[in-house]
Amino acid sequence: MTKTLALTCALAIALGSTLTACSNDGGDAGEPPVGNETLAAALADGDSVREMSDALKDTGLAQVFDGSAAYTVLAPSNEALSALEDQNDLSTDEGRAVLAAVLREHVLPGALTPDDIENAIAVQKGTVSIRTMGEGAMRFAMDGSTLTVTDESGKTAQVNGDAILASNGVVIPIDGVLKQP
Repeated sequence: MTKTLALTCALAIALGSTLTACSNDGGDAGEPPVGNETLAAALADGDSVREMSDALKDTGLAQVFDGSAAYTVLAPSNEALSALEDQNDLSTDEGRAVLAAVLREHVLPGALTPDDIENAIAVQKGTVSIRTMGEGAMRFAMDGSTLTVTDESGKTAQVNGDAILASNGVVIPIDGVLKQP
């Protein structure tokens, strides 16, 4: 219980710094400026996360990211999502439902930048677990200077590229698909 309370406090601190960061237009040194577009638009505009945007549209989840609620999207690379589609028939209704379940596991409530997560890891002196919108959990840790994320089954991905700050959240590119079917 104490560890959960400490994690909640660390994330509250991180969220507070995110909200402060979102109030300026230039960002901190090394942070990209907050965009005026929604997460849905930011995903659609991002070349390295184009497949994630298409998958969200195909499953009907993209409209969630046009609202005012804040989310953090762990966006697998185009190559990783293409490989998932090649291994599974995701064009059927059943396949799209499976894909939607996988994608919900890549969405975290609130707007957290990689710096926010790294700060929470430092406060915890180890790993930080965050519940996903799909009711799973992702564990974040540092591997040297690289931020990694691990799902409940032990599959790990690395943050791979710069975060995209939108008006209602953050897109964090990762190099793999977690929580696969």
